[in-house]
Amino acid sequence: MIADILEARGELDEALRIRAEEVLPVFQRLGDVRSVAITQGKIADILGARGELDEALRIRIKEELAVYQRLGDVRSVAITQSRIADILEAQGKTDEALAFQEEYLETNRRLGDIDGIAAGLWSIAQIQLKREQFKQAFPRVAEAWPLVVKLGRPDGIAEIGDVFGQFLAAANSLDDARNVLSQAAAAYRKLGRVDRAEQIEAMMADVSKRQS
Repeated sequence: MIADILEARGELDEALRIRAEEVLPVFQRLGDVRSVAITQGKIADILGARGELDEALRIRIKEELAVYQRLGDVRSVAITQSRIADILEAQGKTDEALAFQEEYLETNRRLGDIDGIAAGLWSIAQIQLKREQFKQAFPRVAEAWPLVVKLGRPDGIAEIGDVFGQFLAAANSLDDARNVLSQAAAAYRKLGRVDRAEQIEAMMADVSKRQS
């Protein structure tokens, strides 16, 4: 708990020292494998925040993911897969990041975790959009959209609706585009992103002109 507080205050060096030198050895002596893996994950969090991505990645794969896989902890496996993908993407290794996001998505499909499925689809789509692989991204975005609407998550409705609405407009599905963009604009306003809401509303006005 002290390490958590220190990390929240930005005192990363001391938080790392406590976890690596005081907390981790105790769990290792106790043979508490799960707590060892959780602590390793928190150590990786700090290393990632400090930009030590190679070591953070090694810990995620060798010390955390491998343990959760042995324990059969599918949910923790999924979360760790996503965090590994984030590190790989930060390193510019987009092919490897994409592969881990695909694994994360499939793990969440097995769990039936709607939130995780939506997050996985959107993470994959974001990588594909950055690579201008629009045809590959579209079905991911289209599948994620009704999930975030069902979950009622303003952040997902805003970001995914923003992209999905533009896809629909480009495909001349104008009524659907207006509907999706309207929901995205409302979600951005709820999040305090009035600037982006206004930009989307301008898009909606353009869509209406195309319809008339």
